[in-house]
Amino acid sequence: MAYQGAGASADQPVTFKQYNPEKVGNDASARPWESQATQFDGSAPAATGSMIGAGLRGPQGWGIPDGFDAAGFVEAAKRNFVTLQDAWDRSDIALLRSMMTDAMVAEIRTQLNEREAQFPGQVNKTEVVMLEAQLLGIEDMPEAYMASVEFNGMIREEPSAGPSPFREVWNMTKPKSGGSGWLVAGVQALQ
Repeated sequence: MAYQGAGASADQPVTFKQYNPEKVGNDASARPWESQATQFDGSAPAATGSMIGAGLRGPQGWGIPDGFDAAGFVEAAKRNFVTLQDAWDRSDIALLRSMMTDAMVAEIRTQLNEREAQFPGQVNKTEVVMLEAQLLGIEDMPEAYMASVEFNGMIREEPSAGPSPFREVWNMTKPKSGGSGWLVAGVQALQ
């Protein structure tokens, strides 16, 4: 969940732009996980950011590439978990759209409609009490990269209730071409 590509192909290094909180909607720089200007090609650092060092191109299978800033990626993923939870609570489709694939947004819309039908006018507020995350790996697919992050921790969905444990895996994809960054493509609850 951490980075936005800028028109890379299999022959070109993937470069990244700085996150701008002023931009929202479908603008790829509105995604908070794109908060670190970096390159994945192993060349000199970009003038505006640090270098991660490993190339996300070629025949990479499943794993974490050498030199990949997994810690930075995970920290950005944790921030985005909280941001997406808040957007879910507020039914903020514009923010959800800026951070998710179209298929994931369609699924979330259905869930939000069901929630509204079941609890009309009820305000939803989830407090993230504790959050841990781990990058499980990155896969090189034909058209995109897919990263899987496991989240676990404690959330409180009712102010008077105690926190409840949760554990889930988020799959995020980033196209190999075009300007889109990492987008949440699927969420699987593990408990």
